[in-house]
Amino acid sequence: MKLNMRFTMGVFFTLAIAVSSCDTFKDEITPENYSEVAKKINANWQLSAVSRNGIDMMDFTRFHIVLNEDNTYEIENYLPFIVKGNGSWSVDDPIYPFHLLLKENGTEKEVKTLIGFRTVDGKRQMTITLSPGCHTNKYIYTFKQVTE
Repeated sequence: MKLNMRFTMGVFFTLAIAVSSCDTFKDEITPENYSEVAKKINANWQLSAVSRNGIDMMDFTRFHIVLNEDNTYEIENYLPFIVKGNGSWSVDDPIYPFHLLLKENGTEKEVKTLIGFRTVDGKRQMTITLSPGCHTNKYIYTFKQVTE
């Protein structure tokens, strides 16, 4: 019994010394020295998958939308999309973009669509969610970034 008491007291004192000798944690990243960078959206985006209401559709991988650095875009190998021709683009927030805005050349109408970003197997992907025509049909276009 005396041995158990000595062992328990020894463990207690060892833990007390270990805990009291540690430095307090100092977080090096504070709001003052950290800033989020703008998302890089300008790229050549190749359509890799299309689903309608959760069901995969045919192969549309020839379709590309190129978002240029000067905020113009070009469509290659057109398919039914929210815009038909080339034009200009912008996002609602460069740091946390949730919407892509496209405006065809020669029109005043700006089309706004929901976007998402993720990384799959180390490669950037962008999804565009839209409902052209019938509002009960939800299309999700998944694009992969084409690297030169």
